[in-house]
Amino acid sequence: MKALYSLLAACTLMLAACSDNKPVELYNNKAALPSSPKYNLDGLKVITSFVNKTKGTASTLYGNDLALKAAIEGNKIIAAKEVFTLVTWKQQDDDHWFGAKIPSDVESVEVIKTASSGNNVAVNYEQLEGRNLDLKTDTSGQAERIKYILGQKPSVLP
Repeated sequence: MKALYSLLAACTLMLAACSDNKPVELYNNKAALPSSPKYNLDGLKVITSFVNKTKGTASTLYGNDLALKAAIEGNKIIAAKEVFTLVTWKQQDDDHWFGAKIPSDVESVEVIKTASSGNNVAVNYEQLEGRNLDLKTDTSGQAERIKYILGQKPSVLP
């Protein structure tokens, strides 16, 4: 019986000594947003977040106080001075939690700003792409993206 315990202890020590010698990062620096004058998250609050498993992306929708209030109340009418910012990251496997996914490189930042234009409300949409957040000049599909972003329901918080 003593030999069995000794063998079990030796096997346990051998398995514990196994390592892939891969340095582990404690912080996910890849997902950090670069500081840029092209967008500003200061003062914005999280409205909702979601994952697209098909595309392998994770997104967070931020908004100013007016945008958050409109989202919570379910207003279908766009008001002036609302700011919505949708940040989308690619996903990667989490080294610290088997089977989990975490954000990786920034894929895009979409900014919607509304302004009063006489009796109407003007909607300005910009899409910044890639790590350098270059302005996307292709304007096709903007109406669908605006409708999609404004149609997001806010997360329910206690």
